[in-house]
Amino acid sequence: MIRNNITPKELWSRQHICSLSTDYDLWDGKREYIKKFSKLSQSCIFTVDVFKERYDFASDNFSTFFGYNPEWIKTIRRQGDVLEERIHPNDRSQLMEYQIEHGQFIYSLPKEERNDYRQIFQFRMLNAKGQYVNVVSRHQVLEKDMDGNAWIVMGIMDISPDQVLTGQVKRTIINRKTGEIIPPSLIRAERKLTVREKEILLLIARGLLSKEIARKLNISIYTINNHRKNILSKLNVDNMIEAINIARSYGIIN
Repeated sequence: MIRNNITPKELWSRQHICSLSTDYDLWDGKREYIKKFSKLSQSCIFTVDVFKERYDFASDNFSTFFGYNPEWIKTIRRQGDVLEERIHPNDRSQLMEYQIEHGQFIYSLPKEERNDYRQIFQFRMLNAKGQYVNVVSRHQVLEKDMDGNAWIVMGIMDISPDQVLTGQVKRTIINRKTGEIIPPSLIRAERKLTVREKEILLLIARGLLSKEIARKLNISIYTINNHRKNILSKLNVDNMIEAINIARSYGIIN
């Protein structure tokens, strides 16, 4: 697995959300609708405030299904990362990696597209009886600030019908508008390749040799060859034909 060098909070802070771009009067009203819906739902619902870097709301079902202290749930905004404490420790670290990876993908998109994607996870969580069970948790950007940055994230969690405990976090990414399932490897590859590496890969795909690319980009052939090695390593392929095919199939290059 790719290891990230930043935390989710550090990633959130890079959006540069400020108090002038957030309308809490508007959000307070919307939160009330979510609270009312949560009382009718059998799901566990939560929201995260990216600007304030904290949980904003959690439904009462977290107490019922997972044994959380009801007072913690009612005062979730003062409780830090309390919802994470009942996630299996191995799954917790893997989830954090995936969430950072997905956040980097979301923040790389045009701001008008940032609400379009939903992540669905299956992982292990302690229930009210102290037993690990598989849960399904669906996450998406619910509200953007006035500048189009991801501001409020909502999650909906349920007990999974699949109770085979594999020890692996399952992950699905869906474009909510098109219904397309996005391969996680696309997000990984998109994030791993630098702008220069994508540029070189595109030129290779157009049939240019290393010396021609070096001349066109005004860099040394030694640098080009280093980029080629990095591309193969990052895409986990053996040759440039495979790299080009993967990049084209995932839309990294045209």
